[in-house]
Amino acid sequence: MKKGSWIAVALVALVLVAVVVLAVKLISGVFALASGALDTILGLALIAGLVVLVIWMFAYAAKKRK
Repeated sequence: MKKGSWIAVALVALVLVAVVVLAVKLISGVFALASGALDTILGLALIAGLVVLVIWMFAYAAKKRK
């Protein structure tokens, strides 16, 4: 093989490796984004539940005081 063909093969291999690395990074980024969104939703649900619990406690205490 000529020197030019070796360089072409090396460049093609390098581009393929770069594409695979980019694809893996994109996929892991999507999973990280989805995980962050799920954490946000669970956090908001927890805060809403705590607010409802506190409101119920004050309403219960006000009803029992009378």
